[in-house]
Amino acid sequence: MLRTAFTTGDMSCSTARTALERHFAPLLKPTSRFNRKLVSYQANKSTSTHRWFKFKEGFSAQLVKEFVGEFGLGPSQRILDPFAGVSTTLMVAEELGIDATGIEVMPIGELIWKAKSGAAEYDIDRIREIREWVAKTLPQRSSHGFPHIPITRQAFDEEQEAKLMWYKERFASFDVDDRTGDLLRFVLVSILEDISYTSKDGQFLRWDSRSNKMQIRNQQRIAEGKQPVKQFHKRQILHVQQAILRALDLILFDVSQSANLANARGDQELVSGSVLDLLPIQPADKFDAVITSPPYCNRYDYTRTYALELAFIGVDQEAILELRQRLLSCTVENRTKLMQLRQGYAQIGRLQCLEQVLCLLNEHDAFQEILTALRARSHRGEMNNRGIITMVEGYFTEMAVVIFELFRVCKPGASVALVNDNVRYSGEVIPVDLILTDFAAQLGFCPQYIYVLPQRKGNSSQQMGKYGRAALRKSIMVWKKPMRSYGS
Repeated sequence: MLRTAFTTGDMSCSTARTALERHFAPLLKPTSRFNRKLVSYQANKSTSTHRWFKFKEGFSAQLVKEFVGEFGLGPSQRILDPFAGVSTTLMVAEELGIDATGIEVMPIGELIWKAKSGAAEYDIDRIREIREWVAKTLPQRSSHGFPHIPITRQAFDEEQEAKLMWYKERFASFDVDDRTGDLLRFVLVSILEDISYTSKDGQFLRWDSRSNKMQIRNQQRIAEGKQPVKQFHKRQILHVQQAILRALDLILFDVSQSANLANARGDQELVSGSVLDLLPIQPADKFDAVITSPPYCNRYDYTRTYALELAFIGVDQEAILELRQRLLSCTVENRTKLMQLRQGYAQIGRLQCLEQVLCLLNEHDAFQEILTALRARSHRGEMNNRGIITMVEGYFTEMAVVIFELFRVCKPGASVALVNDNVRYSGEVIPVDLILTDFAAQLGFCPQYIYVLPQRKGNSSQQMGKYGRAALRKSIMVWKKPMRSYGS
């Protein structure tokens, strides 16, 4: 299971990465207890309430329950998820009567949280009335268009788009309480992919070949003597009325089955904003556990993947670009956040804490070895985008800051579970799990395990074509804060 080759060819040094692998080898624990279904959205497809919104980058409710049990958590304790996503951790905590705090930078996260967390308090009769109105009323066309940004243009059939916006106007005119109003807005957000020509596919939106956008693109390619883009057909593109009814039926079924949530105890809060801004101002020694999965260092851009949802709730192009820079650095368009970090820590009088983290990074052999190798690969013309170097450097810098703050806000004895993937760029394997675990150890945590999932993650076709296949670990890191806290 131990990796002995971190680089393709003999042009780069991998001594530090190899040493790190040997050092943490005793913690690597292959397990069949966890699988890719549990650490992704897949297991939520059949889970009440969690299935209302498809969030491919999230983990399952069952995974959270596994670690709640492993960490021995119960009422009167508080869990933190600093990358809350669609609030799976908060929802499980609510179900189990445990307090929880989530931090989420994506604006759609708050709407999704409001919709799902209110499941036990919805007026079922009113929702049924609305469902029947949708079923019996022939949808009309709105004169107001979808608030498109460049990436979303032509995402819908013209008729579908006009009807979608008509439903938006009608739902807004209904005499309902705020909670039901939030639910109706959520329903429309939840169906956008189903009624569009787009499909979420990792780094981008994939476009159905029936869309005008793809037809025009292929016509241009053929006129230029190029091969047309490979044809892609979604299984089904739903009509707006059909999609709304399906969403409401699912919500009605789950709400009718969620009476047990009415007795749930505990306090849940979702704080909207960047973890780099919000975590440093959380009180010290506040949390009994952390269960989270940060964005991976994999070039995935959430502002593109969820462009339809963001645009629909009113995030315009300028705000999209600003949001992209606020996300944890995981795309090639991210710029360094060092200046913002310095300003933020100076404002709260803790600049020396940031300098401590930066010193760790500058002296970390494996991290510096990776940056040196990537720069050398880029100099030899082996890298298709120099933004990868900035992304990797920014990613680990920001994650080191997050880990530093997690140690500070965790109570002595608290445990952390963190899901992540290893990656490879230009033939250089980056052992994300080992580097983050080493950061955690140097910042005060005691690493407990690195659970290794049975399936090994593959590589992109470009990587395999040029450098061959390399199995990459998908891991869940488990760290513990010592009972006796040291450092701040």
